[in-house]
Amino acid sequence: MIKLLHDWGIINSRQSILFMVYATLLHVGILGMNDVLLNFYFVSLGHGEETIGLLQSLPRLAGFLTSIPVGLLASRFGARRIIVISTIGCSLSFFTLVLFPSLPGLGFSRFMLGLLYGAQQIALSPLMFVLVKPEMHTRFFASHNVVSMIGMAIGSLIGGILPSVMISLFGAAAGVDDPHTPFAYGTSLLVAGAVGLASVWPLVKMDSTIDTVKKVTLPQTRPIRIPWLRLSMLSLPLLTFGFSGGLTFPFYNLFFRVQFNQPDYAVGTILSLGWLGMAFVPLLNPLWENRFGRVWALGITLTIAAIAFLGLGLAQGLFIAIVFYVVGASFRNVMQPIFQPLVMRHVLPEQHNIVSSLNMVLWNIGWFTATAMSGFLQKEYGFGLIMQLVAISVLFTAMSVVLIFRNRTTQFEQGQTA
Repeated sequence: MIKLLHDWGIINSRQSILFMVYATLLHVGILGMNDVLLNFYFVSLGHGEETIGLLQSLPRLAGFLTSIPVGLLASRFGARRIIVISTIGCSLSFFTLVLFPSLPGLGFSRFMLGLLYGAQQIALSPLMFVLVKPEMHTRFFASHNVVSMIGMAIGSLIGGILPSVMISLFGAAAGVDDPHTPFAYGTSLLVAGAVGLASVWPLVKMDSTIDTVKKVTLPQTRPIRIPWLRLSMLSLPLLTFGFSGGLTFPFYNLFFRVQFNQPDYAVGTILSLGWLGMAFVPLLNPLWENRFGRVWALGITLTIAAIAFLGLGLAQGLFIAIVFYVVGASFRNVMQPIFQPLVMRHVLPEQHNIVSSLNMVLWNIGWFTATAMSGFLQKEYGFGLIMQLVAISVLFTAMSVVLIFRNRTTQFEQGQTA
């Protein structure tokens, strides 16, 4: 896929190719395999819905607490270095999940994952913004989404069968023959962490002189002002966007197991279909952007996603549920590849890391709130109500993007005047 994107001219430099290799490996291990395995690991340890919801909320709490400091560090030390360090830390957190399976150990591991993954996400967009020319931003962000989601799909497929593979390879030596045990899921998570560590290699091979912030010389008497209120307003749609994600992505595996009684390998296959949809639907972003503009493209696609999530909550059969899941997740995922460059073009270059931090803060607040309450909602009301809340929050996201950005000129259109 990376070669195909290179042949199309979407990624055409050594730096961008190495970056895409990193993104692919990261999403196979840290996200795709983890997406299938983690909740099942928690269940195998004896934890219920409410505890799992709290464990899933801890990464977002960590990301919220550290987003602004990490944004300032990224401006000081460089985004690439921050991404290298944080990716190594994310990978090692998978080992602590297995080595310290007590509830405090699990909580610590999840907190550290959020801390480090949040740092990676904050530094990601500013780095991507300088790897290609401005006219290629939408295509490059869409391309990153493609390789990331394909990586997630591959990881989900692997995650669905890996516990059985681990039992066949090591079960006899460990005296375990059940793929639904902590041993099976734990050893599978170790493999996911190892793949995450491997993803660091392409980053190390990148040019270390890459600078994501253009230096601006100002008179000594003029202090640098950060327009926090304005930047927070631009980032506001990510609050409800994060809320919708927190209610769904950590729990899709449980949704299909509980609602439709599907085994691990089937859940992995279903989730991989969603990741493939999330990969290829945003490839149409340049088309929608040219036809409707960035703002209305988001408004329309997110509205389609909201309708699909409403249908998912009402679906009675597995096939129609899979269709609604793929459509909802795919059209919702149009948001990030368009919204990130949209926000970046409305702020000055030296504000990129700050606005990326604010994006992460609001996204984490929404996600943390949703995951913290999701376990209670699952237990008391079921997934039907949850999907209705998701539909409402996605629709609110669409409305907020349109209201905030429809008449706003970019910094480039203003001649880069603050």
